[in-house]
Amino acid sequence: MKIPVLTDLEKIEFIKKPKPEVQSGDAIVKVEYCGICGSDIHGYIHGKMIPIGTVMGHEFSGVVSSIAKDVKSVKPGDRVAVKPMPQCGECYWCKKGQYSICPGAIKSGIGINTENDGAFAEYVKIRYPKKMLFKIPDHVPFKNAALIEPLATSLHAVQISSVKKGDCVIIIGAGMIGLGVLQFLRLSGGAGDIIVLETSPKKSELAYEMGADLVLNPIDQTEDMEDRIFHRTKGIGADVVFECAGSPTAFQTCVNYVKSGGQVMVVGINDKDVPFNNFQMVVREIEMKGALGYYDEFNDVIAYMNQGDIQAEQMISDIISLNDLEEKGFKHLMNTNDMVKILVRP
Repeated sequence: MKIPVLTDLEKIEFIKKPKPEVQSGDAIVKVEYCGICGSDIHGYIHGKMIPIGTVMGHEFSGVVSSIAKDVKSVKPGDRVAVKPMPQCGECYWCKKGQYSICPGAIKSGIGINTENDGAFAEYVKIRYPKKMLFKIPDHVPFKNAALIEPLATSLHAVQISSVKKGDCVIIIGAGMIGLGVLQFLRLSGGAGDIIVLETSPKKSELAYEMGADLVLNPIDQTEDMEDRIFHRTKGIGADVVFECAGSPTAFQTCVNYVKSGGQVMVVGINDKDVPFNNFQMVVREIEMKGALGYYDEFNDVIAYMNQGDIQAEQMISDIISLNDLEEKGFKHLMNTNDMVKILVRP
């Protein structure tokens, strides 16, 4: 196989590697679709979140092509979505069910380190099939199933937030994670008024289609942004703000829109040091909480998708070949803000 490897900052080279073979406990998955994640872009540009030498790709669907004799959880031919970070099951956090903050999960993850090749490839080795492979129904398209991983992140953020029935919620950023948060808030029936802040007209349209009550552009409406939000919330502010943009500006300003005693959920990942004045957090008793990955939300997302409750195809902005990964994938995403999710097909 010829596999794209991150060999330097903003440089991907195709290197010949043998097709992975099963050893005890392993499964091999033939990749159907793999999404380009924001963390992949961070790795490509800065090399911080994903190190040089990595074969990236962790949001994917595929078919089990072979298994070791001791693997019983899946069989060849099974259609699967993949949880790329397997929990150890033994640490303090795993025993509490908080799998996303298991220290061993990232170390064992695929597509995010140099030890375990990711799914920008024809085939990928899965070392913990029972923990990582989730069967998907036959009628769920593979391209939709490739969105299960990021959607599980969105659902996780909603589930560990303090959102209650009727709450006013602001979502900053209508990318993949923000639109997922929006849909799950609507599906849960929890939030009341949902306001989305987004600079892209295309993403703004999608936000309205997926249930936003109001979409504001932080660039065009900077001067009266807070006035409009506080007028709509009767001078109080939002109960919960989800920061899904992963930008320094979004992180710095999110406390401006939340009510005193409210909550800010930080879901977007930013790999830069950001100056932050905590004065408002202290004097207004604002809670700030991070949300990473997922506990056991994969099955929930699959159930929603099986029932047709998720608008998945609308979030797929483009499908490209593996050979076009750098030019039509990474570089294109660096130069536009209109794409929600680009899928790569080997």
